[in-house]
Amino acid sequence: MRPIITILLIIIIGFCVRIDLTTGSIPTTLPQTSLENDSVSNEEESVVPPPVAIPNQVIIVEPGQTVYGIVQELHEGQPFAIPIHEVLEDFETLNPEISANQLIANEQYKFPLYKDNVTN
Repeated sequence: MRPIITILLIIIIGFCVRIDLTTGSIPTTLPQTSLENDSVSNEEESVVPPPVAIPNQVIIVEPGQTVYGIVQELHEGQPFAIPIHEVLEDFETLNPEISANQLIANEQYKFPLYKDNVTN
């Protein structure tokens, strides 16, 4: 009796392993309702919010100038306390085609202007 049970268990395990390796145990298609929900959420994600209007000034960059240095020059005579990461993010928002670290001399770019940059 024991050999028959052992043989049946081996056959069942072998059959399960074969099915798992050929077709898999995880379904490859999602239910229809989750696909509908995904398409709705993808549509919502693809909607780009309108750009925030950042006051700016167009400047032609001279060799050796940096984004932060130019913005500081634009605010000359005023205390300037805007963090560098914020200035760089605003510059890249105004100029999406170029990185703040890749300025090209004699090209013009939009540089952010800040009204409320007074330190306390």
